[in-house]
Amino acid sequence: MNYKFIFKAGPHLCRNIGISYSVCEDKGCYFIESFIEGGAFYEKTCLGNCKEEKAVFLAKLFAEKGVHPLHIDDIISDMRF
Repeated sequence: MNYKFIFKAGPHLCRNIGISYSVCEDKGCYFIESFIEGGAFYEKTCLGNCKEEKAVFLAKLFAEKGVHPLHIDDIISDMRF
């Protein structure tokens, strides 16, 4: 597993936690790993055989919006049609 980029969402008025989002690649498939900083909650979502630019765009968007790791898999599955 090769880690490419890491984005962070700091604490916000609506949530008092920091969240990290990592883009990683393994055998041509991209993943977004996300976890709550200082906690034990961790989520890994497969993006499949997409381009690196798309994986980076999504991870950066999730960090900007402060998406909870629990919701990332659902959001990505809703984006596929």
